[in-house]
Amino acid sequence: MKTLPTALWIVIASALHAYAIGGIDKAPAPSAPRQTNFIKPKETALPNGLRVIVAERPDLPLLAAQMVIRNGSEVDPDGRAGTATMTGSLLTKGTEKMSAPEIAGAVESLGGAIGSSAGWDASSAFVVVMSNKADAALAILSDVVLHPGFKPEEIDRLKKQTLDRLRVGLEQPGVLTSYVGTRVVFPNGEYAHPSGGTIQTVQEITRDDIVALHRTFYRPDNAVFILSGNVTLEQGKAYAEKFFGSWKAEGPLAARNHSGEVKDWKPQNIVVDMPQAGQASVMVDQPTIRRDSPDYYTAQVANAALGNGFASRLNREIRIRRGLSYGARSALDARRDAGVFTASAQTKNESAAEVAKLLQAELKRLGDEPVQGDELKSRQALLTGGYARAMETNLGVAGEISSLAVHNLPLDTLEKYIPAINAVGSEAITTFAKTHFASPSAIVIAGQAAAFVDALKRQVPDVKVIPKNELDLNRPELVRAK
Repeated sequence: MKTLPTALWIVIASALHAYAIGGIDKAPAPSAPRQTNFIKPKETALPNGLRVIVAERPDLPLLAAQMVIRNGSEVDPDGRAGTATMTGSLLTKGTEKMSAPEIAGAVESLGGAIGSSAGWDASSAFVVVMSNKADAALAILSDVVLHPGFKPEEIDRLKKQTLDRLRVGLEQPGVLTSYVGTRVVFPNGEYAHPSGGTIQTVQEITRDDIVALHRTFYRPDNAVFILSGNVTLEQGKAYAEKFFGSWKAEGPLAARNHSGEVKDWKPQNIVVDMPQAGQASVMVDQPTIRRDSPDYYTAQVANAALGNGFASRLNREIRIRRGLSYGARSALDARRDAGVFTASAQTKNESAAEVAKLLQAELKRLGDEPVQGDELKSRQALLTGGYARAMETNLGVAGEISSLAVHNLPLDTLEKYIPAINAVGSEAITTFAKTHFASPSAIVIAGQAAAFVDALKRQVPDVKVIPKNELDLNRPELVRAK
């Protein structure tokens, strides 16, 4: 085979690049929508206050069971960020009767899977098995929820793993901007810390802290037992009574000390100077709507147009047209008491200020240039398709139901998601963008400050530069006390 001349390769490459840019400038047309029908969950309750929700899906002999606690990292004790996350993770690491290997082995012998975790607003444990193995699996689930051992050796092991992860992560600009962004959006209140904790707070967590959090919030009147699969409501209630009927709540449910609501918020522009960083991570952040907001579905479509997926506006502008990043994206995390919006990209240190300007500009453009036609349809298809796929599994159904229960939303919301997303119009997106994205967001950049800080200061006022060795994620000021 003869080698093509270099000049010809350049022409071909340029043509392909131009074709790629031109082809992606317009969002691809979505396929025709498909009719999707979801099961209507049924519910009951036990005398101890435990809410029981059952999604009857008898087509396959499978069962997913999930116990959801309606609190998570937002109830971390002061100075002990990460306690709820550790508590949730430790549930399956040993009970008063079984060790972690014994739990894993018992579930594997049933051909199932088990897990536990905690996030914002909720903690949970789940098990997935064949429906004819339900009794044995639910006995294990009950044991890990009601009788966790919190053994010192398991706590020490998890703390070491968490601290290693934090030390590695905090050397990465992308991880660092997410931690700093949390403090910028929530200077105070229940969300004003990383859910997984910081190096300092994780070191301070004791077994007593974990036991106290479990005793305070893991109680039947603060829990939801969800079953999805080959099970009826009557069977689900019988399982709940058998395995969780003796669960008792002691005293009134503890009130939270803080509110996640953000009042009188003002953006800050923060640069964390990492002289050894090979790239810069650029993020813009701001508070946003709660999960129960009537604008929730509009917000989802607006975010999908802005930065969800390869064909989103941020990715087209920053990656495809300008080649400044391997990917640009945005996310809208609507929680029970507040929400946080972020848009981000990783880039060369020298182009960090330019990327920050582009992120802000795309937020504003969302209110100036309507999302309509095939662009709107493709973003709606992205969301509804993802939702429908998640609802194909029993665990996915249980997860969606748990989100509704945690955020105090009616169960029929389950079947309203797709129609609500498809009903969002262009004008609603424009109005939402003008209302929520018109004012400047906070800018957070981690990288080699010398390469971009002067250009950034010409774009935005009051840039605060913090050397990485002086950064303190436990303080609203983000600077270590002197």
